[in-house]
Amino acid sequence: MIYIRNGWSLIKNQLPSIIILFLYQLLWGLFLYRLVNSVVTEVLVRYPDPPPNMLSQSLFLLEGQYELKHSPDIRLYLGMLLGMALIRLLVTPLLQAGILYGLMSKEERKSGLPLFRGMKEFGKPVFFFLFIELILISLPLLWILPHVQGLLPDILRSGTIQITPILKMSGVLLAWMIYCWLIDQISLFAQFGYLFKKGLWGSILIGIRYALPGAGISLLLGAFALILFLIFGSVSWIWTGILALILQQSYPFIRSLFRVWEITSQYQLWEMKSQKS
Repeated sequence: MIYIRNGWSLIKNQLPSIIILFLYQLLWGLFLYRLVNSVVTEVLVRYPDPPPNMLSQSLFLLEGQYELKHSPDIRLYLGMLLGMALIRLLVTPLLQAGILYGLMSKEERKSGLPLFRGMKEFGKPVFFFLFIELILISLPLLWILPHVQGLLPDILRSGTIQITPILKMSGVLLAWMIYCWLIDQISLFAQFGYLFKKGLWGSILIGIRYALPGAGISLLLGAFALILFLIFGSVSWIWTGILALILQQSYPFIRSLFRVWEITSQYQLWEMKSQKS
């Protein structure tokens, strides 16, 4: 696809941003792993050994419910997770602003590293767009969550898994995921139009009109990233050791590269279609 090929040509201008994004994701993943590992390990130590009978299993679950309600450590971990989520909500728009700023030509950019210059120049409008996107994505959950909760008793009825409710719930979640992608796509095109002075509403219409090519870009690059993930995972599983460690630690770089590549490819789609309109 021509948009993906042209998007790859813009990657060389984004290498510093990709490296910083890789380090950010690596540190984020490490912190989250250490947090989850400390909690899970502590819970598994309490699991009955030898294999539990009905009584010990019930006591384990009762102890867990009591700890959830009264343990100060649970509140600490929940507070840390909420704090991490808030930090991510604040940092993500800044990173995207830096990536979008790197799409400008060198003649139009000011001096300095594009990622940090973009945080200053584009940070506020990108934060506003992503805030609106978050609201639009979250609104359907007001209907989806009660609907899914109502399906759960049907799924586990009589102690057996029911296929029909699972298909209904899967359909609802799939529809919501498609809706989330469409909102994200329209928001990205709106940012292109606003930041590069090509018209906000015209860019939104381009995003809607050419949603299928945009979906093709996302699916194709997503498939490539998934294939690499499976290859890295398989190699790490078969050949454990330093090679597996290197592959596991380098995959966030691949993920960052494909994320930026998707943005540059969508930018090429928007630019070519905006010139024709």
